Amino acid sequence: MQANRRSAHLRHALRRLGAGLLAAAGVGLLTSGTAWAEAAFPNKTVRLVVPYPAGGATDVLGRAVADGLGKAWKRPVVVENRPGASSMIGSEAVARAEADGHTALLTITTLVQAPSLYAKPPFDPVKDFVPVSELGTTNLVFAVHSAVPANNIKEFIELVRTKPKQFSYGSYGTGSSGHLYGEIFKESAKLDMVHVSYKGEAPELNDLLGGQVPAAIISVMGAKPHNASGRLRALAVTGAARSPQLPDVPTFREAGVAGMDGQGWFGLFLPAATPRAVVDKYAAEVNRILAQPELRKRMGEMGIVLTGSTPDAFAQTVQTDYARWGKVIRVNNIRLD
Repeated sequence: MQANRRSAHLRHALRRLGAGLLAAAGVGLLTSGTAWAEAAFPNKTVRLVVPYPAGGATDVLGRAVADGLGKAWKRPVVVENRPGASSMIGSEAVARAEADGHTALLTITTLVQAPSLYAKPPFDPVKDFVPVSELGTTNLVFAVHSAVPANNIKEFIELVRTKPKQFSYGSYGTGSSGHLYGEIFKESAKLDMVHVSYKGEAPELNDLLGGQVPAAIISVMGAKPHNASGRLRALAVTGAARSPQLPDVPTFREAGVAGMDGQGWFGLFLPAATPRAVVDKYAAEVNRILAQPELRKRMGEMGIVLTGSTPDAFAQTVQTDYARWGKVIRVNNIRLD
């Protein structure tokens, strides 16, 4: 009987030893696999999807990032413009791509806004992507036609309150950041204004300059030349700080209007299951690219302040903004389907 017990103990000890060896081997394989993923990436052409047409600020920044990555990695990094459905077509393509780092997404805040505009969005911006780095931030401008008798936001608010339902404001699209900020402004200042949606900033700006719409939320670069010429008047900018391109225009916060200090961003993303080693490799190289003085100057002239960040810091921004914009969209019942 004692011999049987000794034999049983021996078998149990051997099983534990075998399990331990397998576990150690597994850790070793995992570690070597992660190291291999980092060392082997990239081993083919990298696609950088920009879900907007060529020529815009997002595309310009995307091509600068692609060029820098290609030179650093000595592999082709090609920009693929895939516009449509409020940037959701290109974004969905990246969410469904193989998570090996060879397909990336360069997009803007729309990524965390657009899904809430649809009953059945094709992706979840938090679960289906891993943030790599915030690339830059930008402001939007609340501007009025030169004939509107208001020199600042306070005067505009007082004017609209005396004439409810007689004022409208334009945005560059239903569900766009301009539209969402407009609704926040209306609620915060207790204004009764009508939203006028345009298909892009060009027709919106044309109507603002022509006086067909008295006020609009537009880009910094759309506002700057006409503010300088006096054809329109920039009253305030969104964001936590003034725009370097419009340093004399206060933020909404400075003007006493709450809720308008969110920051529009440009960001780089990878499919959710991408190995962390690859994510970190992207982040390190992208932040090096963003620090280049010539690129910072070039993007600054387009109203974009290049920033850079860690993957974890940007992930927090993405989660916070997804919740924030989702609430604004639900409260105001803004839909695209």
